[in-house]
Amino acid sequence: MKKFIISAIAIALVLTLGVTLAACNNATPQGQLENPLGFDHNAESFVYDVLNTYNGEMGTYKVHIQGYEEGATVPSFGNAELSSVAEGILVTGELEIGDDMSKTGCYFKLVGSSTSYMVPVASYSIHISGGNEVFRLQATYDAGSYNYERTVDGKQDSGKLKVSGTCFDNNEFHQMLRTVSTYSSGLSLAYTMPLVTQSEALAVTITATTSSSQKVITPFTQTLMKEDGATPLYEEGMDCYVVKINRSTKVVGASQTLYYAVANVPSDIAHPTVRTMKHILLKIVEPYKVGDKATVTVTENNVQVEKPIQMEYTLRNAYID
Repeated sequence: MKKFIISAIAIALVLTLGVTLAACNNATPQGQLENPLGFDHNAESFVYDVLNTYNGEMGTYKVHIQGYEEGATVPSFGNAELSSVAEGILVTGELEIGDDMSKTGCYFKLVGSSTSYMVPVASYSIHISGGNEVFRLQATYDAGSYNYERTVDGKQDSGKLKVSGTCFDNNEFHQMLRTVSTYSSGLSLAYTMPLVTQSEALAVTITATTSSSQKVITPFTQTLMKEDGATPLYEEGMDCYVVKINRSTKVVGASQTLYYAVANVPSDIAHPTVRTMKHILLKIVEPYKVGDKATVTVTENNVQVEKPIQMEYTLRNAYID
């Protein structure tokens, strides 16, 4: 399980992130991706149930977004702290499944005339298996480069990757895609991002395309009721944009499917004029292979059927802190 979790998370971090933008509307990256918190609240939290369809293992994935004022200190940032930061947001993720845990974080400064657009400053990634730390990455950004220190099974190294254009990293980019200003079923974005895992250190190209929408039911959508408190608000599911993520490097092909709510979700359904969460991410599906097999045989109703091998993340809870 050790190598799978590290590579799966790394690919999740990679297959959904990074940025040199080419959009259908010819917008620039910083004209597309904004602070997901907006300006009416300072923190959001999300909790996902995780299923590994290959072995039935269950887990939990938590995401937290926190805003910081200029000059603040961000504590416990991997093995460091960030002091006197520019105004920005910290996005952290924690995945726990079986005896494996992965923790990631990225700090973004807000730029532009309205300080709403985002540029990455620093990031970290930590992977623990069976109670032992097997991978740690600490990185910073400067003009055109990504500077990293990496520890794999106790062995340290460091390096620098050249990155062109605006870039984002880690699975935190899942949250950035919530803020695309021209969301539609015909959106196509292309990104460049640094990728550093236990065995790789390179820049990769990622594409995110949206060609359809679909109703999605998760434990979170099932908790939302109409004003009477008894009638389901999304009985048939919440309308979502379906975003396909592709990686164009040594491994080519669709690697993730993301489901983003079409409508913003109010923090209090009974009072829709209050604060809202932008295009929340309801579901993530990430296929992978075991050996050369992409499917697994399972028994349903006494019948054997083939199902895809994949990690499935479904939203259980989302709230404004």
